[in-house]
Amino acid sequence: MRLLGNIKHPKLLISVFKSGEKLIVKFEAGPLEQSYKFLENDKIFDLESIEKLLTESNYIQVFEVFERMYLNYNSIHGDAK
Repeated sequence: MRLLGNIKHPKLLISVFKSGEKLIVKFEAGPLEQSYKFLENDKIFDLESIEKLLTESNYIQVFEVFERMYLNYNSIHGDAK
C-alpha cells in the first residue's frame, strides 16, 4: 500500500492510498478513523479523481459516523477507567 497524497480539509486528516487495484480513502479525527475502499476504474484512479468524488454531503456523513463512533469510544474508554 502506498500513499498517493492527502486532501486538505480544515477538520479532518484525509489520506488516499493505492493498494493493488483499490484506492483507499482514510479519514482521521482525533483517535478515530474511517476507511473506504474503491475499486479502480475509469472514474476512480488517482488522488485527483478521489478529490472530485468527495462532496460536502459526503463530509457531513463522515462527521455523522464520527459522532456515533465517538460516543461508542467514550463508552468503551469510560468502562476501562
